[in-house]
Amino acid sequence: MKDKRWKFMYSILLLIWVTVICSTIYYLYTGNEILIDTDVNLYYITLPPLIIILLYTGLTCFILLTYLFTDKKVRSLQEKAYESFHESVLKRNSLCSIIIAAHNEEPVIRKTVTELLKQTYDNIEIIIVCHNCTDNTFKESSIDDPRAKPFDYKTSASGKGVALNFGVLKSQGQYILVLDADGLLSTDFIEKGLPLLEKYAAVQGRYVPSNRNYSFITRLLSIEGDLWSTPYMTTRTILDQRGGLGGTGYILKKEVLQNVGGFTNHLVDDYELTTRLLRKGYRIVFAPHCINYDEKPPSVEILLKQRARWARGFIDLLRNRVCEPSDILGIIFWLSPLVILGALGFFLTIGFGMIFNLLFGYFPFNYAAITINQWLLLTGFIWIVQISVLTKEYGKMGLKYAILIPVYNSFVLYVFVAFVRAWTVKSWGATKTTHGFTSK
Repeated sequence: MKDKRWKFMYSILLLIWVTVICSTIYYLYTGNEILIDTDVNLYYITLPPLIIILLYTGLTCFILLTYLFTDKKVRSLQEKAYESFHESVLKRNSLCSIIIAAHNEEPVIRKTVTELLKQTYDNIEIIIVCHNCTDNTFKESSIDDPRAKPFDYKTSASGKGVALNFGVLKSQGQYILVLDADGLLSTDFIEKGLPLLEKYAAVQGRYVPSNRNYSFITRLLSIEGDLWSTPYMTTRTILDQRGGLGGTGYILKKEVLQNVGGFTNHLVDDYELTTRLLRKGYRIVFAPHCINYDEKPPSVEILLKQRARWARGFIDLLRNRVCEPSDILGIIFWLSPLVILGALGFFLTIGFGMIFNLLFGYFPFNYAAITINQWLLLTGFIWIVQISVLTKEYGKMGLKYAILIPVYNSFVLYVFVAFVRAWTVKSWGATKTTHGFTSK
């Protein structure tokens, strides 16, 4: 029933959005003007959130455009590191410990471990922490290879950080690679990632969806990842080498991890760890040639549950100043929960006005807004940039993916629902993402 309640809220928001869009198109087509009751003036109340929304929209465009112009440079950065340090890395042949925090991952864990054993850099150990499992995760992760080391770990506390710290305790490697139980790495992930650690503290691989075509939701979420993860990591790397960690598919030096205090049991452990690394002066780079194939939630129910956990984690981080003073993009990202709150209020205010206008023939208040023509120009520009990014990432196939961009830009309203639901999240375990949705 709870999931249905959040789906219903999402449906209402989509209905409001469709109402706003259709009303806008109607007034554009007919040339009629909206009658506005100027006695109720909300202009100065709605102006600040409108400005913030436009600023964040501009920032998104900046990130996408920066990616389009600097992708080759970041790729070249990794290629040069490989040329310079590959031989010395192989000669040293240091052990890399892969740590997987697995809670009830029976459907996917065997495939994940089996694929990891195919890494071209073979001096690895795979530590599978089967944390408070009630299924056959431990049995399925017991592969006939000495490099695979499953642990049946039981604790009163739950959380990814608890399992990861146990894995670090059991690890013997100089390097730590963190991977989710559903993750599948390109076979040369470690070989191409380790040379970067000669100069940097941590390396984040590139996300590519492993189940893009499983459902309509996975298609849309794949576009979301394509338009955010790679461009954002590329931009952060090229500007200030603050690429950030994405929760899975990253490698860092074990001594660096220990120097910043290990993992915390935070709802967004990856971002929280990133901030501690950056505050200590460590730098993180994006490695586009290291691919992590990750699984997207297949349904709205699972999606909202996962993103509500993330949202609650970012809300909790607002309690402390977690970014370096010079980290402008980091501070903007850190403040994103406040932006979502303002955007939700603005959206509901305008939506109410549009519905009131449909029922009674006039807008009940004056408000801050851009013109219809300005909105069309901005929307058209954003679509062009988004299509360009997808094409750059996937070539001609990117054009096929781009067909869904108009739907995707409405689909992201789920963020508002996740933000509201976040206030009900009390633990990591209650919102854990279910995996195993890779084929029909």
